[in-house]
Order: sequence, then structure tokens, then C-alpha cells
Amino acid sequence: MNNIRQFSSKEDIQEQACLWISRLDRGLKSDEKIELDGWLSESNAHRQALLDVASLWDDMSVLNELSGLFPQPTARNTAKKQSLPKAAVWSIAATFLVMAIAVGVIVQRTWLDNTPEFAAVSQKVQTGVGEQKNVTLADGSKLHLNTNSTVTIDFTSTARNIVLLKGEAHFEVAHDKTRPFSVTAGNNTVTAVGTAFNMQYVDDNAFELVVTDGKVLVKDRFKASSSNDSLFGKRPVAEEGLLMFAGEKATVLGKVEARESMSQNEIDDDLAWQQGMIVFKGEPLESVLAEIGRYTPVRFHISDDSLRKRRVAGYFKVGDINGLLSALESSFNIKYEKVTETSIELKLAKS
Repeated sequence: MNNIRQFSSKEDIQEQACLWISRLDRGLKSDEKIELDGWLSESNAHRQALLDVASLWDDMSVLNELSGLFPQPTARNTAKKQSLPKAAVWSIAATFLVMAIAVGVIVQRTWLDNTPEFAAVSQKVQTGVGEQKNVTLADGSKLHLNTNSTVTIDFTSTARNIVLLKGEAHFEVAHDKTRPFSVTAGNNTVTAVGTAFNMQYVDDNAFELVVTDGKVLVKDRFKASSSNDSLFGKRPVAEEGLLMFAGEKATVLGKVEARESMSQNEIDDDLAWQQGMIVFKGEPLESVLAEIGRYTPVRFHISDDSLRKRRVAGYFKVGDINGLLSALESSFNIKYEKVTETSIELKLAKS
């Protein structure tokens, strides 16, 4: 393809490797196979970069394709590859903007404006589509509100109560044993004293909870509680609810489901939205577009069913709709048509 340039720096080699992996995932054309062979023969650094990025992509079809190009790495090289530092992953974030699905969305200027606001003791705080807010609460706690979200705040001398009405929010709770900090969503309440956690609605009543620091108590919002001793280990947890600790994630719908432990890297990925990034790890294209829909009024219609399950992985920056469309066309042979200002049709390009 005539749009491929020669790269020399480490970052540029990684960028080119990512582009080749995206092409391998959708299948190489005959002329692309010749170009890839040529690129790999230019330098051992090119070969190693391709293997490094393939480990992030984590797709067997890609690895099988690579096995036909050159021998698989030794165990020592594999271990080195799997330990690719987080900084290196973020350094190739720009790469994924020109990959198969570089997430570009139309975002209001407020998405990039994170000037802290200050909330009153009783107040409703909300964001529009593509908007994000950092809010300092009356007690010094921090609230980071994601796109299209709404919370209400009600602080008294004995309690700090938040209701998440819709969307997603991250809470950094100021320590105060005399006034537990409670967030209600759906049929449940999450209570903390001094901790940090993230909550995101996944449907009308269920929400995803990620505890990033300390511990929280998850309980039925309609169940009376005589004290907050469960948070300090003075009474059996079963009497109050279920304790969740830092590094744990679960779906909460009446009861806690799909509870799992997370690494710090996985937590960082989940909270990447706070830096204006979205992380995908092999989700189908239709799921990716649904997630993008949270951040933009633009809606995508997939005309060809064969594209719906096309896998997407990478770190994507919001804000560039033209970059998305260009990448779809050049890397996945997906044509687009702007039906209206907020509607785009995607279909497989004819060979």
C-alpha cells in the first residue's frame, strides 16, 4: 500500500507494527503479504515489535499467521514480551488511532475542560453527552462524573448521601468515621468511610462496581442498618451486607455477581475514561460502537452483519471522528457514508 512510510524510532516502529496486526486480524491481501515480508526483513526490531503487539492483541488467528512468517519466540523472549511495561502500552495509544478501529467521536469542548467545580450540601450535578466534570464536595471528597451522568448530593451532620441516577461516576471519599459516605444506585447502596470506588450503570438497575482503594459495604438499600460497625469489623458482615475490597470488581443487582479480582493495570484500563481514553480488549465492533455512543450524539449503522463481530482491541482517544472513518476505510476495508450530521452508515467495501 502506498501510504506506508519508513520508520526509525521505537515509537514509530511500534506504530507500524500495530497497523500490521490490525491488517493480519482482518486478513492480508496478496500485495500486503509481500509488503509485510519486506518490512520484516528490514530489521530484527520490526520482527520483535510485531510479536510484542501481537501479545497485546491476543488473538489466535493472528498468532497462527505470524507462525508462518517466522519462528515463534523462545520462552525467554515470550516472558519479556508479556512484561511490556504499562508506559510502553500508553506510548502506542496514538497508534491505535490509525488502526482498525481508532475511536474518534464528536465531543463537546467540556470533555476536555476538567476545571474543578464545588458542590453545595444539597445539589444535583449532571453532565451532557460528551461532557465530564470534576467536582469537590462539601466534605472535601472528590467526584469525577463521566458522560451523560446525573447524581444528587445530600449532606447532613450525620450522613453523606449520594444518589447515582444514571451514567458513571468515580468517588474519592474524604475520611470521616462519624459520617459514612453512601452512594445509592438501583436497589443497592455502597457505603464507605475513606476509600475510592467507581460505579457505572449497565442497565436500569444493575451497576458495575470497581473498588480502587480501601473497602466498601454493598447492601440492599431497603434494609435498615442500625450502625456502621461492619465497616470497622465490629460485627459480622453478613448482618449488614457484603464487604468488597480494593482491587475487586463486581456487577451489583440486588446481590453481588461476577465478583473478580483486578490487577492495577486492569483498574487503570477501566478508569481510562478519566484521561479521555477508551480501552477495548477484543470486543465485537457492535459492542464497541455502543460504548462509543455514550460519548457522542453520532450513531453508527452497520449494514453488513459480517462486520458486527469484527474484534477490536487497543487504547483509543476520543475526539477524532475523521480519524475513525479514515482508519475503518484504510485498515478494515469498511466504507462509510454520512447519512446526516449525526448518522453514519458502515458497510464492507467491495473488493
